[in-house]
Amino acid sequence: MIVVTDAWIFNGPIQHLLATVFVAMFIGISYLFVKKVQDLEIQLVVLKEKNSVLKTESENLKRKVELLEISYKQFVDRSEENKIEDAKQDTPKVAFYANTVTDHVNLGVHRTLVFGNVITNIGNCYHNSTGSFVPKVSGIYIVNVQILCSPGYELRTELVVEGAVKGTHYIGDSTHYSNGGGMAVVHMDAGDCVWHTNSGTLFRCHRY
Repeated sequence: MIVVTDAWIFNGPIQHLLATVFVAMFIGISYLFVKKVQDLEIQLVVLKEKNSVLKTESENLKRKVELLEISYKQFVDRSEENKIEDAKQDTPKVAFYANTVTDHVNLGVHRTLVFGNVITNIGNCYHNSTGSFVPKVSGIYIVNVQILCSPGYELRTELVVEGAVKGTHYIGDSTHYSNGGGMAVVHMDAGDCVWHTNSGTLFRCHRY
């Protein structure tokens, strides 16, 4: 009985020591765990702040890109406008206006009507010696013709471009002066020859 009692008395402090050590280890581990959690929370806060900064920088970069795109588009638009304006300035201007054809008696068929009184001749493309118009620039041209014919007579005319009839006109009245004509919109290449010719019998006519 004494031996058993001594063993039990001897084992009591060891168990207490082991319990103390276990508690100390648990407290230490708990402390480390709490410290680790606190560190992680601090890191999370730092990451959130960095993320907020990056988000702000991203928004700023996005706005800068949008401004650059707008500036680039404006630059391109201005460049295109300048090119168009330069092209307009470089393109020669072509236009003419002439009137007065001397009275003709028995004007022959397909005889070119010559407008001798030249008022406007921008580009010098109209030749009043032959009655022909020879453009130096290819493009779309508007040709307007007006004719005054004496009473009792008639006139049939044709607008001819490089031998092809592009428009016809008829003027005539038995008792009064008749006025007529028309307009044609035609494409002409540089160097094409354009003229106005009589396509029928004419006894007396004024062209202006």
